Amino acid sequence: MRAARPKALQQRVPFGEAVRERRLPNGARFFVLENHLNPTVAVSGGLAAGAIFAPQDRRLIASVTAEELMKGSERRTKLEIAEELEGCGASLSFSTDSSDLVGVDIGGAALSRDCDRLLDTIVEVLRMPVFPAEELEKEKKRLVGSIRQAQDQTAQRAYEAASRAIYPEGHPFRRRTADERVARVEALTREDLRTFYVERYGAATLQLVVVGDVEAVRLLDGLEDRLADWVGGPGPAFPPVSVPPPAPGSQTVVMPEKASADVVLAQPADLVRTAPDYVACTLANSALGQSSLTSRLGVRVRDVEGLTYGIHSSFTAGKIPGPFTVTLTVKPESRDAAVASTLDEIARFRKQGMTATELAHEKSSRIGKFQVDLASNAGIADAIDASLYYGFGVSYLDEYPSLVARVTREQANDAFRRRVNPSLFMIASAGTF
Repeated sequence: MRAARPKALQQRVPFGEAVRERRLPNGARFFVLENHLNPTVAVSGGLAAGAIFAPQDRRLIASVTAEELMKGSERRTKLEIAEELEGCGASLSFSTDSSDLVGVDIGGAALSRDCDRLLDTIVEVLRMPVFPAEELEKEKKRLVGSIRQAQDQTAQRAYEAASRAIYPEGHPFRRRTADERVARVEALTREDLRTFYVERYGAATLQLVVVGDVEAVRLLDGLEDRLADWVGGPGPAFPPVSVPPPAPGSQTVVMPEKASADVVLAQPADLVRTAPDYVACTLANSALGQSSLTSRLGVRVRDVEGLTYGIHSSFTAGKIPGPFTVTLTVKPESRDAAVASTLDEIARFRKQGMTATELAHEKSSRIGKFQVDLASNAGIADAIDASLYYGFGVSYLDEYPSLVARVTREQANDAFRRRVNPSLFMIASAGTF
């Protein structure tokens, strides 16, 4: 009889084959991956109830609604829900991400033996929130304090100024002034949250991914029993968001008695996560400025010239295209030199492109990080959830390393070059000058 192969040498079953799924008539979708290597379970998921669906002048309703879901249900108070989770060492959260204006994220974890308790709580919170008035008042005070406190941060002020300069009134990526945001927070009512909940929350866009030491069929049956009768709710479609033309220029926000200053270079970009050249474009950006320690910008502006404490470039690219930004923290007297050096390096990178060595390094790093992220139930659940959220399907996780490996230098350089032009940046600074 042939000896069994060591686990480390056994062939992993492709995600496309291992993940079990179930779709309900009301639109809800459930995905389960059995992983019996440790007695834990992770849940990742969400639904389409982000800021893009809120009234244009009150986008924050979406984030507050998500945050307040855990503040009490028709069955239990906030404290009782918290005690239930803490009593079994479980965690659960509902949140929105400022870079993703479409979805509300659901994240949870527990020991496998407490999986049903976690799922019961998820369903209870999703289906029976009450949005207690006293809890909303506490949250409003916290938000107002947070907004006011952030106004003392140079990075926050520079980014806000840049966003208002490159995006027109009404655009979801335009940041309102602190006074405008405070006014909108103070005007929030329980009825606003309840109305948004009724309009947007439902099974039609619900997606839950469960990974861990569970039995897939039993778990899928349980989710169906809990959610089959939940009303469908609205579909996932959202209004189109245009990409405005660049708005080059400069602005300075003067803030007294600041030892350091922050600078944001920004321009609108059309990159979304589903773009065919997304991987190529972000590989190029990784070489340019993802890391303050090893990127082109980091090595030149920070290490060689000593003009910045830190420098970073990134695309905001979810379902809705956001800005391309470069952020720097500098001594006020070094601002102009640091900006000039940054613009020159971006122009050089745009003209010459990344080298073959840089591309090989970024590919290896991207694939390695992807594989490390899949070392835990939570990482696997998040990866499956993201792949499904963007419409790629579960098998995309099996294909991703080869997709990265196939990117050519020409593809990466072209994808970046078409989206970034250093002569078109809005440059916003905040500090004591």
